[in-house]
Amino acid sequence: MLTYIQIFCLIGFALLMSLGQILFKKTALTISGSMSPGEGLGLIDGIIKALSIPWLYMALSVYGVATILWLYILQRIPLPLAYPFAALAMVIVPIAATFIFGDKLTWSYWIGAFLIFSGIVIIAR
Repeated sequence: MLTYIQIFCLIGFALLMSLGQILFKKTALTISGSMSPGEGLGLIDGIIKALSIPWLYMALSVYGVATILWLYILQRIPLPLAYPFAALAMVIVPIAATFIFGDKLTWSYWIGAFLIFSGIVIIAR
């Protein structure tokens, strides 16, 4: 059984990963927002443009902190027990995207999110 501190760390990890994904999306939108409709950047041009956007550095920093937290978690919790909590990001990111970017969620998303959450609860017990 997981302790409250372990659960807090696992949820914190999922939140950090989710924040990183939102920041990466913000980076991508910033890149595409500076182009004309239908225009696309090549790989090298896209990388160069991304390197000039502060959101990218924030995303990488958040991922760095998440990685350090993940190493801490793996020292204390077996991987088969810890890893399913990483799936929480698959639930959190689309919900956050509806509020931040106006994305829409379907019923299949909600069914999948319920199954993911149910699985995490079962594994945590």
